[in-house]
Amino acid sequence: MIVWVIAGLLGLATGLRIGWALVNKQSLVSAAMILALGSLGLVAALNWQPLTLLLDTLFRWPNVSTVMSQVALITCAAGSCVMITSAASERTPTTIRRIAVIQYGVAAVIAMLTLVSFFTSPQQPEMAPEEYLRRNLGSGAMTLSWLLPLLYVMLALTLVAWAGVRHSNRTRRGRALFVFTTGVILIVLASAFFLLRAVGTTKFVGVGAAATLLGCAMLVVASGSLLPSVEDWFGARRELRVIQPLLDELSRRHPNVGIGVRPRGPLLFRVAEQMSLISDALYLEATRALEGDDAVARTEANEEPPDVPPDEQSLRIAEWIHAGRDVDGNAADPEFPGPLWLRQPPSYSDREWILAIADQYRILDSGVSVAAS
Repeated sequence: MIVWVIAGLLGLATGLRIGWALVNKQSLVSAAMILALGSLGLVAALNWQPLTLLLDTLFRWPNVSTVMSQVALITCAAGSCVMITSAASERTPTTIRRIAVIQYGVAAVIAMLTLVSFFTSPQQPEMAPEEYLRRNLGSGAMTLSWLLPLLYVMLALTLVAWAGVRHSNRTRRGRALFVFTTGVILIVLASAFFLLRAVGTTKFVGVGAAATLLGCAMLVVASGSLLPSVEDWFGARRELRVIQPLLDELSRRHPNVGIGVRPRGPLLFRVAEQMSLISDALYLEATRALEGDDAVARTEANEEPPDVPPDEQSLRIAEWIHAGRDVDGNAADPEFPGPLWLRQPPSYSDREWILAIADQYRILDSGVSVAAS
């Protein structure tokens, strides 16, 4: 049951990445992430005993699921390495693609050698994956078939862990990268324990403990991969609540702005779409406020950009919109502070600036509603 929970979480993370890649432009980083998560999910699924028996029956070769787990783990290490090196590299796209091809090529050679070593070895009785590892790790000739893949996985994921820790930060994506890197570090430790077992050193840790550590590592990797989507969903819900009062008021004043809008779709796209409506409506509101000689004269007198904190600037815009709620649609708002007040401060993006104005407007609107009640 636990194995399928881990495999399900990794499958969900893989599906989300595939959906994101289909909606957005396909990139080398997205493809590598899909490959890494999907391969790790396959490793978890292959440890389910009914599936291992089914594969042994289909391929007519006992314990074939074990070598498939090795190949999947090699693929996961290759995908993770390509993902982190491509995302962190400052080289040209052509050079990054060439480096990725080399990394995939090395992983393919190691996977091929692992398969050849397995299928050229004598067949053994069918057994559970953990029992197979316990009997074969450190058993003379079988050691050679385990050393190369384990060394590759350790080296590749050590590079991933180093780059992940280096680029982790307090942002939403940085926190997810830190959790993902923590899982990768646990996979490196599990691989090190298997490697010690392969060379004959068994006093440090057993196969069962190493397998449990690998399961925990896969769970942490899945959590780190799903964390951005979870935070994006909750963040988008919060942003929808913040901008809704301002959007309702501006939509009432400018109903033509929303013509042709498709409100359904991913939540993040809906938030971006509604913010674009607010931006268009603010432009129309400012254009209407500038109609007339008095408004133009007042604007020319305020050509200097506002020398106030961003909170005060956003509050002034929110107060201007709030004060015009009862103004006739054809009349200019006499309290318009000027077009330069609508421009976001240098430290704000377009999205952050609209959120700041919407948050100030929501506070003003909620205060009026409480006073009226």
